[in-house]
Amino acid sequence: MISKKEFTEQVERLCMSGKADIMSAILKVCELNGIEPEGAKRLLSNPLKEKLEAEAESLKMINREQSSRASLSSFFATTE
Repeated sequence: MISKKEFTEQVERLCMSGKADIMSAILKVCELNGIEPEGAKRLLSNPLKEKLEAEAESLKMINREQSSRASLSSFFATTE
């Protein structure tokens, strides 16, 4: 099984190479390591979570308004 540190390093490497955005890099690392995407949330470091949330917000995939009932932060909190 891959560690959180290894997972983060692989995602960062893909992002730095310019071949993938953060979401695509996470999915690619999951694919390469035989990890279901749903199981990857326990492998995400805090910096990766923040980058993922910022990317999702910029793509208007999540709502950051106070009246919003769901956020990536609440999603991640369910695993900790």
